Amino acid sequence: MSELVRSEPPTEALSALVAIYVLTFILLFFGALVVLGLLFAWNVTWISLWIGAMFIATAVITDIYRRNFLPDEMVVKTRIPKITPRRELRE
Repeated sequence: MSELVRSEPPTEALSALVAIYVLTFILLFFGALVVLGLLFAWNVTWISLWIGAMFIATAVITDIYRRNFLPDEMVVKTRIPKITPRRELRE
């Protein structure tokens, strides 16, 4: 039902891997700040800011991984024609 039109192998750049490691360290740092903020009852505004930074770091890690380590493939799906057969009229 689907056909693979184009497929390119991933680039697997070393700089992307280093960026993922740095962002993972930043993600763990903000996670530690959130845990400490919850344990010591710090201001909720700062904790929510750190959680937002964690989500942004996770999104950037996902985007870098998708662009550099997953193959680029174009898949075309064929559609089934929507022709219904005629039915005989009953009398």
